[in-house]
Amino acid sequence: MYQTYSIIQKLWLFIKLFTPMCITQFSLIGGTFIAIFLTGQYSTIDLAGVATGYNLWLLFYIFAQGTLLGITPIISQLLGAKKTDDISTIFYQGLYIGTGLACIILIIGLLGLRPLLTALNLEPAAAEVCISYLKAFAIGLFPLLWVNTLRNTVDSHGLTHYSMAIVFTSFIVNVFLNYSLIFGHFGFPEIGGVGAGYGIAGACWTNFILFSLVLLLHPKLKGYRIFKDFSKPSFHYIREQLHIGIPIGFSIFLEASIFSIAGLLMVHFGSAVVAAHQSVISFTNVFYCLPLSIAMASTIAVAYELGAGRKQEAIQYSYISRILAIVLAIMICTFTFTNMDAIADLFTNDDEVYKLIYSFLGYGVFFSAIDAIGTPLQGILRAYKDVKVVLYISLISYWGVCFPTAYILANNPNYGPFGVWIGLLASVLVAGVLFTWRTWYIQRQSKGL
Repeated sequence: MYQTYSIIQKLWLFIKLFTPMCITQFSLIGGTFIAIFLTGQYSTIDLAGVATGYNLWLLFYIFAQGTLLGITPIISQLLGAKKTDDISTIFYQGLYIGTGLACIILIIGLLGLRPLLTALNLEPAAAEVCISYLKAFAIGLFPLLWVNTLRNTVDSHGLTHYSMAIVFTSFIVNVFLNYSLIFGHFGFPEIGGVGAGYGIAGACWTNFILFSLVLLLHPKLKGYRIFKDFSKPSFHYIREQLHIGIPIGFSIFLEASIFSIAGLLMVHFGSAVVAAHQSVISFTNVFYCLPLSIAMASTIAVAYELGAGRKQEAIQYSYISRILAIVLAIMICTFTFTNMDAIADLFTNDDEVYKLIYSFLGYGVFFSAIDAIGTPLQGILRAYKDVKVVLYISLISYWGVCFPTAYILANNPNYGPFGVWIGLLASVLVAGVLFTWRTWYIQRQSKGL
């Protein structure tokens, strides 16, 4: 990051931040997309098991990832204010928090997985795939959470192109392991959907090793002497990160949990519906990379300007991100509506699942477009460290609006599984309106109006 003096310079810098982050997010989510795609080609039962397992661990991972995002505005504001002495200590506290969260997730999985799958009435064959998939994924759980702190530290320094290169490399590893283990190619055993779990684990360890090398060797980062001079746990810095991170974690958890709950509600309609729903969710997740990357770039750019005391420049960056989000929302709608047949055909060879995917896509495209406008606003609010209100808005939108709407309509024979998608649409619409209002309000407050 560096100071800019015109809108053109700000737009160029924002694009330089956003583009590598976008490719990074495509690589991260693309791994899941490929896993779902390949598992769907293998069998519907394996796809149902992997989809259920994915929805379960995503609930906990999203909360952990959001909590660890607390480090981004802290480091960005310190860099803007040119106060970097404490960055290495802050980094270690992020690792300690990630380790603690990984232990909690592991314990919950060991104690609660089988009883939960029994309560969900998942088909026995799919349940066994789900359990084996999550066991394989657990090999990469700790590096998965450690990497959040490593990547956020690298990105906060504007080095997003390194994250892009590393995550793309891990994406290649993920795809190779998925293809090899699901179908049994290149001398690997054929283990079906379980191979998707090993693919994620391999990608997580690849990310951790490569990000560690960047922190050790890059000229802008090696001065912090990370992994050389260790810092003990500091209650002060842990509390600061958690004060920002926990509301972020819960707000993202509330949003992501609705996707997982939606997937679990689909279980009652059979494996074909679960497979079709997860296929569309995977497709929308790919497009979610765009607004998510805008949100992350917004947090860095706006927080940097706020740390430097340039409030008007921070507002200008926020408008750049919002205009870019609207343009992308229009592109998402146009692409999806003109390629629905090809998209549905991409995911399955089963005629029943194909018809369901085609039907769900109409809902999915509007969901993606509305979400593309609302998501970047959360990144702007995080830059202002206005995280508690984001949590309240998420609670109202996703659990106050989405969950009851989806549950009631899903149990109505006139709507069935389509009622779940109506609930999802209602939630992002309400969230978008409320996030827009809050951003307007907080920026007026920052200018003293």
